[in-house]
Parts: sequence; structure tokens; C-alpha cells
Amino acid sequence: MTVVAPADARVSLPLLAHVAALAVVLLALVPVVGTSASFSTDEGAAIVQAKSLSRGGGWVVEHPLPEVDQPDGRHYPLELAEWGERGFVPYGKHPLYPLLLAAADRVGGVTAMVLLSVAGTVAAAALAGALARRLDASLAGPAVWAVGVASPLLFDGFLVMGHTLAAALAAGAVLAAVVALERRDPRPALAVGPLVAGAVLLRSEAVFLALGLAVVAAAVSAGRRRVAGLIALGSLAAGAGAHLFETWWLRRLTDRGTAAVRSAPAAAGTEAESFLSGRWRGFVRTVLSPTYGGDPLVAVLLLVMVVAVVAMVLRRQRDMAALAAATAVLALVMGPETVVPGLLVAFPVATAGLVLVRRSALRTTAAQVSLGVFAVIAACVVATQYAVGGATEWGGRFFAVGLPVVVPVLLLALKQASLDRWVVVSLVVCSLAMATLGVSSLRHQHRRLGQLVNTAASVEAPVVVATYGSVPRWAWRTFDDKRWLITQPSDLPGLLGRLRDAGVARIGLVTPNQARDRALLGTAEVVSSAEPELARGWHILVVALG
Repeated sequence: MTVVAPADARVSLPLLAHVAALAVVLLALVPVVGTSASFSTDEGAAIVQAKSLSRGGGWVVEHPLPEVDQPDGRHYPLELAEWGERGFVPYGKHPLYPLLLAAADRVGGVTAMVLLSVAGTVAAAALAGALARRLDASLAGPAVWAVGVASPLLFDGFLVMGHTLAAALAAGAVLAAVVALERRDPRPALAVGPLVAGAVLLRSEAVFLALGLAVVAAAVSAGRRRVAGLIALGSLAAGAGAHLFETWWLRRLTDRGTAAVRSAPAAAGTEAESFLSGRWRGFVRTVLSPTYGGDPLVAVLLLVMVVAVVAMVLRRQRDMAALAAATAVLALVMGPETVVPGLLVAFPVATAGLVLVRRSALRTTAAQVSLGVFAVIAACVVATQYAVGGATEWGGRFFAVGLPVVVPVLLLALKQASLDRWVVVSLVVCSLAMATLGVSSLRHQHRRLGQLVNTAASVEAPVVVATYGSVPRWAWRTFDDKRWLITQPSDLPGLLGRLRDAGVARIGLVTPNQARDRALLGTAEVVSSAEPELARGWHILVVALG
């Protein structure tokens, strides 16, 4: 099949119209998902940091009760905060992001922060459409919807995290590199460095974008050495420079450059394992896993959907298409609260496209650069990510930066395969089912964690202690009203004694293991206990210290 050049085809609907329609859809979903609670603990740290900056409080967020803490600051409520001589910086790893959030907060509070992520998804989808148009003009509109609705960037667009903004910058960098290489013009290549630097300042995994652009530019440099060299050097220098700048910036924020920056200890430890087993576990979790161990029937249905999607695009079997659509819809109906961590499960279009990519789809510079850059990003993510992946996530969040880059190539592979209409319909049904599942699960998690936080905030006690370190970061809405602390269970008796000595008569205790933590209270008396209906297994105790 001949690849259609942009000048040889007309787009049925202007790209901007697709982008505008996507923006309307995402904006309509904002009140459905809600903005008063978080899904990820990182969101809470970013929001607390941004709120402090917005109201003029600066980067350091003070310890609520330093007099009862140990010298290592282990009870500071925001785990993984950067800690130096100046104090604690809740979200200092990428300081640019809370600065952007603080500006949004001044305009419209947390809702404006979420809208910043929504804008990132829309921008990433628009740039994916522009990149797809360089492969085949008819793919511009489908690329917008594949990225904006069918991919995990839909889910990420409602999180107060930098994934979607970094993805948009990555797509812009790749598009600039493609234009420069195709035209043999160094001027568009000048935009690559700033775009890469911006992405790295928002997300650590964007460093792999810089590496990917350098590797791919070198590989396709035949006859274009000057342009390719400019892209390679620009991307590598920008990536390294942005990373070093962030390191310097963080030291300035915490220590005035006089001491090493370290993270406050988390409330929970991690299991040691070998490097290879950790990489394999991370790969399975972020690429293949259908659930986080919830309903096993839903997990089976989602895995059957993936197998059926592969079978229907390879063998063109109508029964496989029907099976894929049916299992996707059934999984949605049976497990509307299911969070899907695996990329190939959450993104059926990617699964179908990857198995259909052939050499014929890689005849153009745009396709070679796009697929090559994503391959480097994906390989580096698998090689370096945590064994638990991105902790709680939808569709492997560390891959997000490369999704708008690779989607155009995957859509081209699907088009070149000349799939029957019923296969296309089945793929659309699977994609819509997974998009709906993502929105539904995110809404449920917001309601669940919101109820947990509300219950904890309602206790009649000035101090709330959590034996699970993530809780205060979920509770960002109450951070100014309650004095939160975290503790490992083994440290709980000592902390209670120091609180008692400081004159604290009563505390709230948030625990996922009531029996264990009750046994550690010693002479302290449990006055009341509550278990939120939507957060079964969590208990909020009111404890009189005596």
C-alpha cells in the first residue's frame, strides 16, 4: 500500500475541528470525574506545594509538630518530601510543575490545576494529529481521538501530574525533528532542544526522549548529517542541561547548596529483589497486568479481550471480533471500579497496531523517527522503572510521554492492513469500553478516598496520625486544618508518648490494620472507631492519650 503524502490528500474534517471537539468532550468529563479528591499520592504533594507557593508561603512547608519528631524527620506528614537545612519541600523533584500549578491555582483553584492536565492531553492529541498527517492525511482526525480518548492520556488528563504536558512537549519535539529532517532544514531543529528541556523539567522519564531523538537522528542521517547532528546534539544537551539545572535548583530550595538533598523516609519499606526480577515484575505490571488483584473474573475478561484483539487483527475472524467487544463491555459492566495498570490492556489500539506494524509502514522519515523514539523510550522505561511500576496507575504512566509519538505509526499500520469493517467496529467498542472504565474507576477512587479523608478530618482531635504514609497526601484538602503526622507501626508507641508529653490529649488514628495498631496503643484508650462505607478496611480511631 502506498503511503499518502500530505500534499496528495484532503482531510475530511479539519484537524482543528477534531481538536476542538475533543476539548469539549474532556471538559464535559471534568465535573463527572470531580476535582475535590486525588487518585495518586503524588497529586497531593504537588497540590500542597502549589498552594503554599500560590499564597506566598514559599517552597518550604513547615513541619506541623517538629517537637514530637525524631531528628530524621520521620513523622513529617508528606512522605518523600525533599529535606534539607531549610526544611521540607513537598514536591521539589521537578520545581517547574508546582510553579505552573501555583499560577493555575490563582486563576481557579484545584479545578484549574486539573484543567492544566486536560490542556496537556488536548495539546498532545493535536500534535499527534499533526504528526499523523505527515504519514497519511486521513489519519489526522483518528490520531486526535486515539490519543485523547482511547489512550491512557485520557485518564492522565484528570490527574494533577505532569504526564500530559510532558507528552505534548515530546510530541512537539518529535514533530520538529521530523519536519527538519524531511525538509533538510536546520531551522525547525532549533525547537527540539527547548521542547525536550521542557519535557525533562516536568517528568524524569523525558530524559529517554532526549536519548531516543539522538539515537534515531543518527540512524536516519544519510544525506542529512547537518540537520541530524543538530537534532542529536540539541536533544542530548537539553536533556542533560535540564536535569543538572533541576539538581542545582532543588539544592538551592532546600539547603542553600551546603548539604546533600535527601528524601524524608517513607512510612513503609520495600522488599529487596534482584535487578532482573524487578525489571520483569515492572514490565508485567505496567504492560500486561489487567488489574491490581481485584475481581479475578474481570481480570480474565480483560486478558481474553487482549488475546481476541490480537487474533482478530491477525486472522480476521469475525467471532474473535465479537469476543473482543463482548468481553470488553462485560468487564466494564462487572467491574466498573477496576483500575488497569497494563498499557496493552488499557490501550487496545496500541495492542492491535503493534502486532500489525510492518516494514511498509516505516518507509517515511516521520514513521521511522516516531517509532524509533518510542522504542528507545519504552526500552529505557522497562530497564529503569521501579519493580512496582508507577505504583497506582492507569496504563503504565511512565510510557505516557511517548504515546502521542507512536500512535500515528500504529494507526498507519492498522490502515495498511485493510481491516474489515467489523474488526474496526470491534476495536472502537473495546477502546470506548476501556475509556469508560478509566473514567468510572477514577470517579470511584475519588469518591472512595474523598470519603476516607472526610471521615479522618471530622474527628474531634487536633492531631491525626496515619500508619500508612500515603494518607496525608491524599488529604491535601485538610492539610491546613489538621496537624497530620505519619508513622511506621513500630514507631507508634514512642510517638504517642512524645505527643502526650507535648500536651496532646487526643488524636485521630488512620489505619488499614486496626487489630495490629490497637495492640500498639498501650495505655491509650480508643474512644470511637469509624469505617468509611466506600473505603472498607480503613479505620479511623479517636484515641485518648490519657
